[in-house]
Order: sequence, then C-alpha cells, then structure tokens
Amino acid sequence: FDRTTVVKPLPDAPTVTMATSMSCSVRVPGGSFTGVALRASKRLPLRCGRSAVVKVNAKTVDEATVLGKYPDGGPVFCVQVDCHMGTNSTGIVMREGDEGRPVVSAIRPGGTAKNKLKIGDVCLATTYTELVADPTNKTLKWGTPTVGWFDTEGEQYASSIAAMETNSATLNLIMFRPE
Repeated sequence: FDRTTVVKPLPDAPTVTMATSMSCSVRVPGGSFTGVALRASKRLPLRCGRSAVVKVNAKTVDEATVLGKYPDGGPVFCVQVDCHMGTNSTGIVMREGDEGRPVVSAIRPGGTAKNKLKIGDVCLATTYTELVADPTNKTLKWGTPTVGWFDTEGEQYASSIAAMETNSATLNLIMFRPE
C-alpha cells in the first residue's frame, strides 16, 4: 500500500514549516497513518546545507482556545504520547473518519500509545511543531522549534496527519471516545 497525498495551500492560513536535512519529503513508512506522504514542490537552499522545506497550511489555535472548546472530561480526554523515536514509534494507525477527522484504526504492539488510545478514538485536536526563524539562535540555524495546536474540525484529513507528523518529542492529542 503506497499512496501519496499532496497537501495544497489553503488561502489565509498560517504555514507550518519543517526543514529536513537529507530529504525533500516526510514519509510515513509501513502504512502507519494510512501511508500519507508530503513532498516538497521545489528544493530551497538553506544556510544549513542540503535541505528542503515542506510547508503545510494549518488552521491553528492557541492552547486556551482549544482547551476551552474541548474541555477534559466525559468522552473527551487529553493524552500525551512519546514520539522521541519518531511518530511511527507511537504505533498509532489512523483512517479518515466520517467528518474527515483522523480516527484510530489500530495501535501496534510495542507502540508508545498502547494503553492510552483505543480503536475508534477520534482526534479533535493535535499539537504541531513549527520551525520559526530566530536570528539570536546560533545553534539551530534552521529555526527554533515552537509548538502550537491544530484543530481538526473542518480540516482535510491529510492536513491533520501532517500536523501530527511534525512533532518530534511529544505528541499531544485531544481525543473523543465514542461510547
């Protein structure tokens, strides 16, 4: 199973940018997150050498707004999943739900999301990581990582998955568990 989904820019949306050092794509091997892949449309030279830029337009919200919209309790819950070894290490396999939101279709054994999520859980919001240009940062020449929230309501499935894929240490999710 190999499917490539190209995420087209949406007008008036903020841009989540992720630079990769050796590749121009963010790839989800093995079909995890249903095999969605992003490909950069062109190579752009950056100060750090051979790099490409992948841009995903995202409707972002601040943390207070997303937590106010989806209060913790009842069928709605927040979960933190370790993804230090990449988002595939979470073991989460998603599919597109009825409203276009990501729905957990499987959790692989040994994944860091085991015992935290169940099949059928719906992703209401997720964190994303954006690399922001910071002239004072001399160590990270490609940008300073900044975490924000992405609300999946009314968004394309591929955009929601792309936002999840940008996380590099912890994946925070607000989930709905149907009873």
